[in-house]
Amino acid sequence: MKEILENFNDQSAQSSFNQADVQKNKILVAICYIFPILFFVPIIIDGSSSYCRFHANQQLTQLILGIILGVVLGIVGLIPVLGAIIGVLVGICMLALVVALFYGAIKGMAVRIPFIGNMINIF
Repeated sequence: MKEILENFNDQSAQSSFNQADVQKNKILVAICYIFPILFFVPIIIDGSSSYCRFHANQQLTQLILGIILGVVLGIVGLIPVLGAIIGVLVGICMLALVVALFYGAIKGMAVRIPFIGNMINIF
């Protein structure tokens, strides 16, 4: 798994992480990937940490992606069989994304969401 995530690891962002911050906040940051609505929690806990800011941005991106996909799947779901197949495939992809981001956060990596991970840099 780590070899696959290395392709999406942002080395420049990871080099800015303070290892003490990573060790202190990795569980909290990882749990927030399971519940992306909590994207603001790492900023509240330690807003000066580059590790927390990076992962808060990725969690916000994950939340927006989930909302957009939910709306699109709601529309596509009106197509009887095709909508169900597409819904299942997107669900599996989102689950794989959450697992990958969770694992990357636990390992102290700067894993970006493929294709759209650079779009949102609010924090």
